[in-house]
Amino acid sequence: MASATGNAFDFGLFKRLIKYTNPYKWTFYFVALAAILLSFFAVLRPYLLQVTIDDSIIPKDNDNLVFYISMMLVVLFLEVIFQFCFIYFANWLGQEVVRDLRVNLFKHMLQFKMKYYDKSAVGRLVTRAVSDIETIASIFSEGLFMIASDLLKMLVVLGFMFYKSWQLTLLVLIVLPFILYATRVFQKKNENSF
Repeated sequence: MASATGNAFDFGLFKRLIKYTNPYKWTFYFVALAAILLSFFAVLRPYLLQVTIDDSIIPKDNDNLVFYISMMLVVLFLEVIFQFCFIYFANWLGQEVVRDLRVNLFKHMLQFKMKYYDKSAVGRLVTRAVSDIETIASIFSEGLFMIASDLLKMLVVLGFMFYKSWQLTLLVLIVLPFILYATRVFQKKNENSF
């Protein structure tokens, strides 16, 4: 969401855009709750696997094994349900916001004087009315909620890793700068190929 000043992201514009979610605040809250629960489930599954191995498989306790496998199946089922609800309602919310934006834009354009349409280029008006709104639609339905959910999931997993063993976590994170650098190099090469 670029601003007129050339910044990559304009928080003022983003705040104005978020106001369009006010009529759908319960859906917005549910999407946020689903993102939080998905990050919790992302940590719970590996933890249950560890407990299953430590408390059931190594001591060969079959009753415990059945219990922990049942728990993992319940967690996996809940994760699938919340993932589906998250994607469905995030996309629904994005489409509703874009519809409201289009209706407001159309009403706003109807209030312009005819002189404005005589002076303005048709291509620019069409771009504003269609392409820019489609960009906002893709931000809402595909980008915004997915990125927020993935970031939250990463932070929760990282926090849990530090809780379990900060030495191993730091060892894992040593390779992160190299991965980021390689990703950036690949991105630049990919841009040059087009």
